[in-house]
Amino acid sequence: MSAGGREASPSPSHGEGRGGAAASAGRPLEVEDAGPRLPRVSSALAAAHAEGVAPALSAVVLRGGALVHAETLGEARRLPTPRPLEPGDLFDLASLTKLFTATVAARLLAAGRLDLDAPASRWLEGFGGEKRAITLRHLLAHASGLPAWRPYWQVLRGTGLQAAPGSTPSPPRGEGGGGGARPALEALLAAEPLEASPGTRAVYSDLGFLALGLALERAGGAPLDRLVRDLVLAPLGLGETFFLREGDPAAAARRAAHGFAATRLAPSRGRVLEGEVDDDNAWAAGGVAGHAGLFSRAREVAAFGEAWRAALDGRSPFLPRDVAVEFARRAPTPGGDRALGWDTPSGPETSLGARLGRGPRGAVGHLGYTGTSLWLDLDAGLVCVLLTNHCHPGGADKARIRGLRRRFHDAVAEALGA
Repeated sequence: MSAGGREASPSPSHGEGRGGAAASAGRPLEVEDAGPRLPRVSSALAAAHAEGVAPALSAVVLRGGALVHAETLGEARRLPTPRPLEPGDLFDLASLTKLFTATVAARLLAAGRLDLDAPASRWLEGFGGEKRAITLRHLLAHASGLPAWRPYWQVLRGTGLQAAPGSTPSPPRGEGGGGGARPALEALLAAEPLEASPGTRAVYSDLGFLALGLALERAGGAPLDRLVRDLVLAPLGLGETFFLREGDPAAAARRAAHGFAATRLAPSRGRVLEGEVDDDNAWAAGGVAGHAGLFSRAREVAAFGEAWRAALDGRSPFLPRDVAVEFARRAPTPGGDRALGWDTPSGPETSLGARLGRGPRGAVGHLGYTGTSLWLDLDAGLVCVLLTNHCHPGGADKARIRGLRRRFHDAVAEALGA
């Protein structure tokens, strides 16, 4: 889902993620994660686990940059064999990846290396005809006119362009040109008919962020995973947030060093996914894409959110305030409430709950299909992170995960008097 309570992965629903017998086990399995606890928040998470909303849950809340809640509990997987969650286990961030891709764009803009209003065709071969009107700003605001989703993974698998196990995909050439699946992805996007003229409507689009990631590779002169590492993760000291590029020895080492919360039993791959990106298009692209692919821990996602909050307050060397404000400002696209990369609350049913984000500065955030979320309440100075593997093993149940997110954020607000 997106931060406003909409579905964050526009792909068809995979069914309900109710879990197995362990879902009704009652008392959750706590994982050592030294830090303060807000009893109301702990109660909400324990209840969600007991109800089987998600096998594994990890939450971090910062207020004014200080840690006020840190908790991790549950099971990393229930199928094919149960395994308790362990300290250091990582979660598939799903569409929270879009925020990191957008941050690459923000950093390139701040460095004078990017023009958001330049045509995307400057960096994307084949974006001719009506696509010449698409700008990077359109892609960031989900206003390009591209469809929400297409099963590109089926085409990529059919061409054999996805990396085979144990192989090393060709890196992008020169200024982010295409090795591996990149040329096929770019061709698919170039051939995709627009559903609307650019800038005339907002439709949450994984395809738009696939295109944005490819454009940033050329603009930044490096593969997207390297840009995210060098421009976002390294400056913020986020050493446990990363893509797992197929065939990359570093990815193999990370899989050996970390455990992962499992996601779907994926029909496309015939197995429960664990340490393997859940999104099929990102998987077929080799594990690295602009819309999905990152793995992380709640504390690191919170540190990323705090860096943005500090930038919006004008007190961060990471990003100038004017750039941060431009990205957090709601875009004027008809029918939309998106900012650039970020989402904003969308009415009374927002997953942010009934109390947060109601001040004059509001809130920005995002959600992910696997059961992840990041929200910044700019008036209360809050960063709220909830990572789960809600979609394990049967897929996402939108109503149940939306309910958990609302209860979590309401519990935070009640505990802190926000």
